Amino acid sequence: MADLDELARLKAENEELREEITALKVEIETLNFEADLDACHAAGLSAQLKAIIAEGDACPNTAAHPLLERAPYVNDRTGQAMTKTRSYPLYRQAFDEAAHEAGIEQPRKHRA
Repeated sequence: MADLDELARLKAENEELREEITALKVEIETLNFEADLDACHAAGLSAQLKAIIAEGDACPNTAAHPLLERAPYVNDRTGQAMTKTRSYPLYRQAFDEAAHEAGIEQPRKHRA
């Protein structure tokens, strides 16, 4: 009788674990979808920024677009010199703030 009780308990535990696995799979699918959407937003914003920069570059009045002026910066991950627009510090600030909110320590190690 004890063996049957143990078997029943193990079957019930197994079923609970299967249900938990199913719930976790749904949660993973949801998180993957949200990550995919974030990547889509990033791609859209990147395209938008490239278009804005190109439009500013095409404008003969460069003084009207001080944030689009190119300036030298150093890539925090690689230490290599790079040229970016003067708006680049805005990227770095927003990246660092988002990293801190996400619990990522030392965001400079992860951004350009």
